[in-house]
Amino acid sequence: MKQTLFKALLAFSLFTAAACYRTQAAPGDLYDGGLSDQKIYKFNTAGTQTVFVSDSATFQPDWLAFDSKGNLFASNPAHSAISKIPPNGSTITDFATGINPGDLAFDAAGNLFAIDGLTGSIFRYTPSGVRTTFAGPGLTDLIALAFASDGNLFVTRRGNGTAGSGSIVKFTPAGAMSTFISSGLFLPKDLAFDGFGNLYEADSGSGSVFKFAPNGTQTTFKAGLNAPQSLAFDRDGNLFVGECPSPPCDIVKFTPAGGTPSVFASPPAIGGIAFEPSTAQLTNISTRGLVQTGNDVMIGGFIVQGTGPKKVIIRAIGPELMPPPYNIPNALADPTLELHNGTGALIASNNNWQTTVIGGIITSNQVSAIQNSGHAPTQPSESAIIATLQPGNYTAIVRGVNNTVGVALVEVYDLPPF
Repeated sequence: MKQTLFKALLAFSLFTAAACYRTQAAPGDLYDGGLSDQKIYKFNTAGTQTVFVSDSATFQPDWLAFDSKGNLFASNPAHSAISKIPPNGSTITDFATGINPGDLAFDAAGNLFAIDGLTGSIFRYTPSGVRTTFAGPGLTDLIALAFASDGNLFVTRRGNGTAGSGSIVKFTPAGAMSTFISSGLFLPKDLAFDGFGNLYEADSGSGSVFKFAPNGTQTTFKAGLNAPQSLAFDRDGNLFVGECPSPPCDIVKFTPAGGTPSVFASPPAIGGIAFEPSTAQLTNISTRGLVQTGNDVMIGGFIVQGTGPKKVIIRAIGPELMPPPYNIPNALADPTLELHNGTGALIASNNNWQTTVIGGIITSNQVSAIQNSGHAPTQPSESAIIATLQPGNYTAIVRGVNNTVGVALVEVYDLPPF
């Protein structure tokens, strides 16, 4: 659900961060693991189907996940491996072997998490492929994975396969497991988060997609589906659901409002589905200047464009500028941060990022989410806010505590929706 983040003030500076058959990947396209078809299917935004890659009988891709560079990873249990395919689809290589892989998911640091059906474990792979065990062994009914924006990992569990025996558990970044939904699910499959932190679950046995608020409150997003298997949100907040009780299969599309879906595509098989991320996007805007008092505080404006919500982290940096490589002697010692919407209303604030200020759009403690974002300030006196913003104009204002003055940096980073 990535939206485009654009510079709105001139003061801001920009920082940007062998297959048998193949086509070129493109941001915004949807991909589907073709299972025993030995293919990964690709669909453009109009739903037109092509074959992204295909290979021999030992290539039977199921669950899919993209890394931040646009490489596609596919669980391939027929070969006891996780396959890696570059954006141009030129090769299919083994990223990891010795695993009976289930679902795949990347954390914010770029580590790949994979369910191993053989041992009942969740393995964690560094970008270079070094494996450690994150959870298990002995968790034999794990089905699907999804990361929340705070770095917690949510996992569906099948139970004994009867109605109501399925559940959802949550793992902290350190691997501590707790129960999120204790029971009531029937053959649960895939999970996906929207831009507001709500968790969606494909409940195959009941033919439903359930929606869970961050506090666990459950509602039915849609009932009457045909064995929903897989879920993926596009950048505009539309939910795509793969359903396939038996071929032919359908991928249906729901707008953020829900209601009656439209048929997006009808592929021969439904495995995991995933959207190709944009790898050429604005990821950070920032400006540095002298923060004074009154009307001479630092003001930075930015615009969220698109039709759906965008998750960002806004930072006010001061003490971090004093040591090398910045060497700024008059850096602002204790910056505070305010976020205003297009009407000028204050919607969030912070003074010292390790203490969350509840109010406005901030409804829960953000310290863990900031730590897991990859953009936590290095000094406790610096400020940060994570916000999920609707399209519109926004203003970040930096002041010094007790009207102190000095040089500060205000930044806005794009965050993934997980």
